[in-house]
This record gives sequence, C-alpha cells and structure tokens, in this order.
Amino acid sequence: METINCIQRAIDFVEDNICDELNPEVIAGQAYMSSFHFQRLFSIVCGVSLGEYIRSRRLTLAGIDIIEASDTKVIDIAFKYGYESPESFSRAFTRFHGISPMAARSHRDKLHSFASISVQSILGGKQMIQGLKERGYTVRENGPVYYTKDMDRTASWFESVLGWYAGIDQRNDNGDGTYGCVLPLPGEISNMTLVPFNGFHMFYGEPAKQTVAFMRVDNIDNLYSFVRKSGWTQIGEITIQPWGGRECDIVTIDGGVMRFFQLD
Repeated sequence: METINCIQRAIDFVEDNICDELNPEVIAGQAYMSSFHFQRLFSIVCGVSLGEYIRSRRLTLAGIDIIEASDTKVIDIAFKYGYESPESFSRAFTRFHGISPMAARSHRDKLHSFASISVQSILGGKQMIQGLKERGYTVRENGPVYYTKDMDRTASWFESVLGWYAGIDQRNDNGDGTYGCVLPLPGEISNMTLVPFNGFHMFYGEPAKQTVAFMRVDNIDNLYSFVRKSGWTQIGEITIQPWGGRECDIVTIDGGVMRFFQLD
C-alpha cells in the first residue's frame, strides 16, 4: 500500500504543477524512487507512460480552456501548457481531440477527456497485470536497442504478438513517437516488484532489416505457441543448434529478426 501511496503522491504533484515544467526526476522524487524505476512502475500500475499521462492531461485541460475561456488567445493557451508555438499546439490538440482548437472553439464540440488518475490500492495494479496475456515463458537475456519509424504500430505489435508491454515516453510536435521502452512483462515481475531492466529501448529511425536481438528465454515451446496463436505467421520452426541450444526466429512488423534461444 505504501508504494501505491507514493505513486499517488507523485500524481498529485503532477496535477498541482501541470502548467509548469515537469521533470521526471523531480516527479519520481515525490515517490522516493529513481526516475527510471518510477516511470516503469507508473506505466505498469496506471496503464500509460508518465509522458503520455502528462501530455493527455494538459491537452484535456487545454480543451476546457479553449471552450470556456473564449476571450483567451489560442497562443496563450498553447504557452500555458508548455507548447513552444501555436502550430505545435494545434497539431497535438488535433491529434488528441480530433478537431483543431479554432474549430472546437467555433463549434463548441464535445472534446476528448483524460481524467486524472486515482490509485486506490495495490490490488488494482495487480489486477491490471493479471489482465495481461498469460504467456508461459520468461525472457532472461536480450538486446538493448530497436529502431522504428512507426512507434505506435510497433508497440501494438509487441503487445499483441509477444504479449509484452510497450510504452511510448516521448513524441515530437507531429505526435510521432521518438522514444519508448519495450518490457517483457508480466512474467518477469511478481507482487509489483520490478526486476532490473531487461527490455530494450525503442527509438525513431530506419528499421534494421537484420537480426536486432538475440534473446535467451525459458520455455521456448510456449513462446512459439503464443506467437502462433496471436495470428503472426512470420516465425521459424524451433531448431536444435550444434552447440546444444534450441532456437527460433521471429520477423518483426518492421522487418527485423528477433532470435530466441533456450539452453536445455
């Protein structure tokens, strides 16, 4: 329960300072955690990355200001919520609400809303984890970096095909993901205690059409079955290697190859 209270304290700090510059280190300090571990835990408990939460809350409040504060210029609302130009604000606003700021003000349309999060108990966090797909295998070792030019699509692929967690922490002014993390959850966590980071970092860039990860797993047969049941067909058969291990390759949605192996 204390962990959940710490997370809630950090969320309350974000809400109280939503119009100010928010530093992940300072936010994590409210929960007495490092920025790295806080952001991973926040994503697991809340179901959204810290960066996405801040962005969604700011755009929700900006939408209220657009409708209710009709005398306030759009550029002033943009600056209020941390956008450097009305153009970048308009792009983000349109992506989030599905309508431009000026159109929303003219037609007073009902806008999308992202409510502030209230973490009631650690049971809620556990239920979220239990709600993820049961996989039957655990990742032991892996590679650290993955490049993609469509981070939302790639994140969705990792979640639906491999049953991993993929969070997008940073976006550019066009709303494109530029940095995120992919974590092999939920099998690698227990009772809300995180193991050292063994996922990999996801960056915007030209995807590598080659082997992008060489990963040790337990229960490679379960991994194979899980991927096949997801409907993804670009997975090779499990083969026995001369050095004694068993391997299979998966071609990702970006054309890279993830090679998994098990030591029996």
